[in-house]
Amino acid sequence: MKKIAFIGLGIMGKPMAGNLIQAGYDVTVFDLVESPVREMVRQGAKEAQTIEQLVERNEIVITMLPNSPHVKAALTDGAEAVIHYAAPGTIVIDMSSISPKVTKEIHEAFQEKGVGFIDAPVSGGRTGAEAGTLSIMVGGDRPHFDAVKDVLDVLGGRVTYMGGSGAGQTTKICNQIMVAGTVTTMSEALAVAKKEELDLYHVRDVLQSGGANCWHLEHKAAGMIAGDYSPSFKAELLLKDVRLAVDKAQEEGLDLPLLRKTEEMFARLVDQYGGGIDYTAIFKQICADIEEVE
Repeated sequence: MKKIAFIGLGIMGKPMAGNLIQAGYDVTVFDLVESPVREMVRQGAKEAQTIEQLVERNEIVITMLPNSPHVKAALTDGAEAVIHYAAPGTIVIDMSSISPKVTKEIHEAFQEKGVGFIDAPVSGGRTGAEAGTLSIMVGGDRPHFDAVKDVLDVLGGRVTYMGGSGAGQTTKICNQIMVAGTVTTMSEALAVAKKEELDLYHVRDVLQSGGANCWHLEHKAAGMIAGDYSPSFKAELLLKDVRLAVDKAQEEGLDLPLLRKTEEMFARLVDQYGGGIDYTAIFKQICADIEEVE
């Protein structure tokens, strides 16, 4: 059974590492926060005190971190980065959502060391991470993907190879453009219904039966209507992803006005309610804006 190092035990990373342990993999974990490390050790993981200790024991290294700077620091740029210790033949899987440009830079750096690197960002939130049903979008060299697909299959219900380095991250950007746009549009629709004092649960049921149905209506709308914004995916992380999309659009010379407006709305959400709230709180913000106008 493959030996796996896992870096990053947050809302997503912790259940992902737990699923690997349950599947029988030999998992060693590392995180700057002690409590999730202790929890993983109780579930059967080994603990590494340093990145050197973490990497030297394992043939696969998985990262699940917040943003591009965190991934670069952990993998290539930090004084104790993985690249300093990974032996040739090691395969590094970054499952964070980061810049495709940064991903390609990391890929090149590892390639020079004879270390495999694939980008494998995910969609599905905490629920998908816990259930092992994430959608995983993979970029990188095909042989490296083939070598670790059994590991990815434990974490995802659908694992798709998209192409060369950065292709997974670009696909994730496309996903997040639609996630942000969909939840915003759905929130505005529900706000119209709320203004008319309709039963929002009935509205949701009707919308699900027609062309408006979508994943967010099925899985998120009920919690939004109930005012439950406990984070399954933090607003600050979706804002980060939307900004990655804006950067990508600018690099490609694309003018995407709806994306720019979405960025503005989520920036206001984070400013007003904090980045730790669930991204679906955009509904709360839209309703509050309507009340202010009145």
